[in-house]
Amino acid sequence: MPAFSAASEDQKPAKYILIHLDSVSSYYLNSEIEAGNLPNIERVIREGGIIDKAVTYFPSKTPTVVSSLRFATPIEESELVSWSGENRETGEFFTGPNTFREMLLSKSRISAFNLIYGIPGFDRLAGIALRNLPDLLDEYRVLEFYWYAVDTYGHFFGEEQYLKKLRVFDKHFGRMMNRLDDDVNVIVYADHGMTFNKGVKTHIEIEDLIGDKMTAASYPNLYISDLDEISDIAKQIVDETNIDFTFYKSNDDRVTGYHRDGTVYIHREGPLLRYSYEGSDPFNYFEKGYDGSALSIRQWLELTYESQYPAVPINIYGFLSNPSAGDIITLLDESKYSQSKYSRSGNHGGFTYRDVSVPIILKGPDVEFLYDRETLWLQNLFVEIDNADFDYLPSRDSHYLSGWHNPDTNANVTQLNFSPVYRWGIGSEITYTDHLSIDRYQFWGKYDFYRSYLARVWFGTGIDVHDGDLSPMAFIRHEFRYRRLSARSTLSTTGNHRFALEFRIVDPLSIQVVNFNSFGLRLHF
Repeated sequence: MPAFSAASEDQKPAKYILIHLDSVSSYYLNSEIEAGNLPNIERVIREGGIIDKAVTYFPSKTPTVVSSLRFATPIEESELVSWSGENRETGEFFTGPNTFREMLLSKSRISAFNLIYGIPGFDRLAGIALRNLPDLLDEYRVLEFYWYAVDTYGHFFGEEQYLKKLRVFDKHFGRMMNRLDDDVNVIVYADHGMTFNKGVKTHIEIEDLIGDKMTAASYPNLYISDLDEISDIAKQIVDETNIDFTFYKSNDDRVTGYHRDGTVYIHREGPLLRYSYEGSDPFNYFEKGYDGSALSIRQWLELTYESQYPAVPINIYGFLSNPSAGDIITLLDESKYSQSKYSRSGNHGGFTYRDVSVPIILKGPDVEFLYDRETLWLQNLFVEIDNADFDYLPSRDSHYLSGWHNPDTNANVTQLNFSPVYRWGIGSEITYTDHLSIDRYQFWGKYDFYRSYLARVWFGTGIDVHDGDLSPMAFIRHEFRYRRLSARSTLSTTGNHRFALEFRIVDPLSIQVVNFNSFGLRLHF
């Protein structure tokens, strides 16, 4: 984790909204901007800036980026590099559910639920949740939002629906931006791109070819049972399947890659990497001015970020240095994608510009220094930006004093809730008549065990005294919030169920309607 810059006493802490725009490559973003289909993104770029062709992690997969980016973890050390496979150092196998769980746990608690918004149908909630972000900046210094619908619709329904969901994002993004103060830093980054065209069932083709020599496969990773056969298997796959490239680590300092017209080599020389080939150069690096010398990461990036194959030596060598990477990396060219039941119409995970060249959109005083950059390693984003305080949490929630009156029964309720620390609350409630005759009182403690950008759920226990009878009490309280409007429901073991609508008139005062028959006020402090 990069060190955080401490704010001076007279300087406000930096506020960030980070939006993970899943699966939007530089290629598609630029095409849509040129067509006039993304007016809000275009406006923000005009007022701020864009790193047009950042190079993302390889493999270009969501779990790798989500679990690594905020910690500035390089690919050699990333924990989630394949949906399923084996760590060669520990011998530990991992599966899709394990990877999914670890990806969730790597997120901030409030953003974990964003995955649901990627499910077709539920994605309609994503725009509502996104527009809530400005209202939460008084509690948090960094808000991370994940917009998954573009990726999901691309996988299932293809390019047309993919672009349609990108335009939907633009609409909601514009509405959110219209509500933000100028001192808020906004970063929109894509984790990878998407490739359509011809689907190849890579897993089936490999399994049909090498059978039980394969222990696991998750594109682009292939794990095999006998490493002594690695070279033969890598060559055979290129010769006898639709897969265009294979790479493997032939020794500690060299990666060998096969394609149909020759062999490529990536050599490590200290901190530098040198590229060479036999047969033909599939990446055309020498035509673009490469002279065969060993280059640094920055030099490879500057040389190749605009090419069809950005930074292949860095991406491939770095990835194969990770102990959880596949024994062999199997890759398709830009006109093909790895097809599966989930990725029926499009996929990613490859190494061409369509998958690894991504945009980073920037606006705000603390990111202005990046406006003119042409490229950046995505994994270095929070090395460059070192004052995003991901670990900050509010010291407590709001206290509130609430009261309402039922004109039909002349009953009055007064409720006081005090938050000693964040996520915890203690409180009491008194029900009485106009003559101050107490009918019921309660004391409770509650804990917030779930929160998203739209909803919050507490579990609480306490005691309920009604007409002199004391009973233990447990309850669940759910709140749905959209900007100034909140809807709360409470289910209690004592039968004192409740539904309330609240509208915040001005901070800190709200009006509320309880059970559609009582009216009152709520004061937050």
